[in-house]
Amino acid sequence: MPPKQRLSVLIGVVALVASACANRGEDTTPASTPPASSESTVSPVTEAPTAVTFGDLASPCGPAPEGVTPSVAAAEGGGSTDVLRLATASDKGNVAVPGLNAEMYDAAIAFADWCNEQGGIAGLPVEIIDADSKLFEVPAQMENICANAFAMVGGGFAFDDQEFPRFHECNMIDFAGFVVTTGKSLSDNMVSPMPNPSNRKDGGWFKWAVATKPEAMQHFATVYSDLLTAQIVEQQYVEIAEKLGGVNVVQRIAYNSLGEVSWVPIAQQLKSSGVRAISFIGVPEVLPPLTKAMEEINYEPELIMVDAGFYADVLLNRGGTSVDGVVIRTGYALFEEADRVKAVRDYLDMMSTYRPEGKVAGLGMQSMSALMLFATVSKQCIVANGELSRDCVMSEVAKVTEWTGGGLHGPSSPGTNTPSPCYLMIEIKDGKFTRLYPPIEPTDADRALISSTEITDEGWACDPSTLVSLDGDYGDENIGKKPA
Repeated sequence: MPPKQRLSVLIGVVALVASACANRGEDTTPASTPPASSESTVSPVTEAPTAVTFGDLASPCGPAPEGVTPSVAAAEGGGSTDVLRLATASDKGNVAVPGLNAEMYDAAIAFADWCNEQGGIAGLPVEIIDADSKLFEVPAQMENICANAFAMVGGGFAFDDQEFPRFHECNMIDFAGFVVTTGKSLSDNMVSPMPNPSNRKDGGWFKWAVATKPEAMQHFATVYSDLLTAQIVEQQYVEIAEKLGGVNVVQRIAYNSLGEVSWVPIAQQLKSSGVRAISFIGVPEVLPPLTKAMEEINYEPELIMVDAGFYADVLLNRGGTSVDGVVIRTGYALFEEADRVKAVRDYLDMMSTYRPEGKVAGLGMQSMSALMLFATVSKQCIVANGELSRDCVMSEVAKVTEWTGGGLHGPSSPGTNTPSPCYLMIEIKDGKFTRLYPPIEPTDADRALISSTEITDEGWACDPSTLVSLDGDYGDENIGKKPA
């Protein structure tokens, strides 16, 4: 694949980016009463320190348990047994798109400082190793990781299938911030806080679309990049739609990933085919030229639906009024709701306090959830054994069948690599991202819209019946398996 095309693939991985301003949470500095006067016989009373939390999650960080001297298994510590060295993968140093995925490394640095201020993970100080592949240096970074890190945590490479076989040769483990390829998504010794395996997907948003736009979904089309990765996603969408029902696909249109000379022909093809609902697959930079071409020919489909990667300011900035009405599915809480969702506020506060120059974005929240998950199970291992080993970490995380990252996202099951059946829909309205479904205060009609869906108090639409097992061939599933 030519470098320019490979770059387009990678930009798609950087999805889910949105800038936000931090909102300071409540001050948790311990308060104390003034000492009593010298005439008083009452001893001074000091209030207990406020427990540190992240969202609704008790902090996994703090001093060593009483009587325990924590250590890292000697053969797994990257040369250290008294410091926990974690590698965070990214592609931030590439020259084509500088800063790519940097928000994940920034989140890891902020987490480490926040955690070490409390005493480390059960007394083990955390050190972050910069595993920057610059896009095309994954094998070299795997050598760095294998030599120096206990685990990979909170990051991801655009070309993550290139981690193998070295990943397993050094018995590495990964709490991934994101995964890209089929091999990585189904690999051994990998866990994700929001699993995204290639052979099982959540189709709740398709069920929502059928419930709200039943006639339009009978005239449905996919518009997707001609790159292989986008083609795979498009095929998965079609299979999901077929299995859930209520969708009639009338067009499947591939566009040139390197840019269309004019988008009017594609807009005209959709209009002439009577398409009333569209799923667009690609990156947010590419959708505005199509929506503007639709305006040019006076064509307005009833629904344009896109996945989480389009929750990005670039879509608003480049699309203007042409993207009003576009609907986005996400499994993560919204930056716009930081006042309501403590975990989002805590992430933003952590970044402003410990990494103020860092990049704040959706992938940063994904990284933070992975870091919190790793720290939580690692603490359990240290409390139980004193020594932290990879086998213990992977054994403990296999038991985690409900995880929200403290409230950063809907309930997921990282221990079973099962996608979350929970989502929310965002609509672009008057140039802003706005919650569409489910509403925070649902009515009886909202709850009855999809009978199999539960609207939770946290604002998620959850429907396990929409978890779809896929039968298609979407890539090599064996590349990430540990050799027998």
